[in-house]
Amino acid sequence: MPTKPERAVQSSRYRIRSISVGSLSKFGCLLGALVSCVPSLLLASAAMLTVSGMRRLLESWQGAEIRILGQAIPINVLALLNLESLLQRAQMIEGLSWALFFALVVLGSCLGGLVFLVVGDLAGLIYNFVASISGGLEVELTEARRPRGTGEDS
Repeated sequence: MPTKPERAVQSSRYRIRSISVGSLSKFGCLLGALVSCVPSLLLASAAMLTVSGMRRLLESWQGAEIRILGQAIPINVLALLNLESLLQRAQMIEGLSWALFFALVVLGSCLGGLVFLVVGDLAGLIYNFVASISGGLEVELTEARRPRGTGEDS
C-alpha cells in the first residue's frame, strides 16, 4: 500500500511586541467574575448564617433571668447593653435574606471581576513596557499535524 510522503514541518518565528490592554480588560473581568462566583456564594452564605445566629442569640437575651434565693428576676440584657437596635437590624436583614444573599453574590462576583481586570491590565502594561525595551517574547510556531481520518486533506 503506497503511503503519502511526509511533508516537511515548517516552523515560523514570531515576536510578541505588545498585548492589547482592551482585550485583557474584557478577558480579566469575565474570568474574575466567573472565578469568584463560588467564593461569593460561600461568603454570602456565611454572612447570612452569621446574621441569623446573631439574631437568635440576641433574642435569647431578652428573656434572661437571674435566680436569687429561689426567686426568678427577669432581666432584659438587650436593654441593659443598649442592643435593641442591633436586634431590630438583624431581624430586618434576615427578613430580606434572599434578596440580600443575591446582592452579596453579585457584588462579590463584580468585585472579583474588577480585581482580575486591574491585575490583568497592570500585567499587560508592564509586559508592554518591558517588551518595548527588550523586543518582546519570541515564539516559534509549527504547523499542527492532524490525525488521519478527520476528513481534512493533509
